Amino acid sequence: MEIRHYLSILRRRWIVATLVIAAALAAGWLITPRADQYTATSTLYVGSRSINIDPGSGELSADRAAGLDRLITTFIALVRTQPIASAATTRAHAPRSPGEVAGATSATQVAETNLIRVSYTDRNPKISQALANAVSLSLVQQIRAFEPRESTTRTGQVISMYEEAGLPSSPNPSGLTRNLVLAGFFGAIVAAALLTLLEYLDITLRSVEHVERQLELPVLGWVPPIGDRLPVAPANRVDVIIPDENAPAHNGAPRV
Repeated sequence: MEIRHYLSILRRRWIVATLVIAAALAAGWLITPRADQYTATSTLYVGSRSINIDPGSGELSADRAAGLDRLITTFIALVRTQPIASAATTRAHAPRSPGEVAGATSATQVAETNLIRVSYTDRNPKISQALANAVSLSLVQQIRAFEPRESTTRTGQVISMYEEAGLPSSPNPSGLTRNLVLAGFFGAIVAAALLTLLEYLDITLRSVEHVERQLELPVLGWVPPIGDRLPVAPANRVDVIIPDENAPAHNGAPRV
């Protein structure tokens, strides 16, 4: 019974549901980038020479490991800063502003390692490769400029380039299918909520089942639909006689 009730609602308001879902699909289509994007990734290594891994040295501890993880987190945060982006733009001679470089750059730590992956996404694969390497090299140069000379001499380089980015051979997946599926699902939820609201605000009684469900009372009788016009019995023919004033009178009365 409930399924039939829901289907009847959908049948009456299918235009509203269709428009809402179509609008959601159109939004999913519009937010999906049309141009191909390429991502190049370089790899940085945060050197363990800053920690003596000899078990007898006493330097290999949880505190030192936590300190190294904090150092890696700091380097990741520096990747998208304005000075690094500006230095990378100058190094790569790329026609991109520092703001664009910072926005298109991302950095993540490889899980349970001392490696940092620096990625840059651009519509031009060559520019993507050049800026991915330029951002990494600019970060290395900036860190070496900040590190004290005594610390560098004693512990060695803190960060260095491990693997340069290669030229991307294929564009990134556009995500159009995923966006359309999510948009359709979201549109269906919004359409269901809207239909529920419209049905709640509509107080029209449409059928016997609807009356019994709304009033919780049995229906004793009902009048079937008879159309837009009431049935009218055909009228009897009536002859109307109009008197003629010019006709001669007959027995004192005018002829009709």
